[in-house]
Amino acid sequence: MKWMPRVFGVKELPPQLRSDLEAEGMVVFAPFSGSLARRNHRTALHYSSASWENIDGGTVALSRRRLVIWGNRQTLVEAPLGHPGLTVDLRGPEQVSVEVDQFAIGQAGSGWMTLLLRTLQGPRIAQVYGDAGHQWSAFH
Repeated sequence: MKWMPRVFGVKELPPQLRSDLEAEGMVVFAPFSGSLARRNHRTALHYSSASWENIDGGTVALSRRRLVIWGNRQTLVEAPLGHPGLTVDLRGPEQVSVEVDQFAIGQAGSGWMTLLLRTLQGPRIAQVYGDAGHQWSAFH
């Protein structure tokens, strides 16, 4: 039988990333569904003034150090907790809005992303990220 690399499920984090987050002290690990809108998205070979895509299933994870949003088989957001290039707002009991300035957080390319996440852990995500924002401004 030939060895084949494992293909990750839609909601699963790659094992190394999950292991790293657990070592940092995982605070929140929650599945979500939602949507992603990009504005003025620019990479080395691509420019789009606006685009939108569904995220059928993904995972949002917060460790004591960073926020990771995994969806559509890729890392959509990875940034230190409380980074000023990210805004996390609770929009309802099960909905969180995440605004991302891609250039400010050091992701490839530039532009803005807006993620609307539907998850039962929405209030906890907003609380943990909001608390981290106060710490970021005090130390950076």
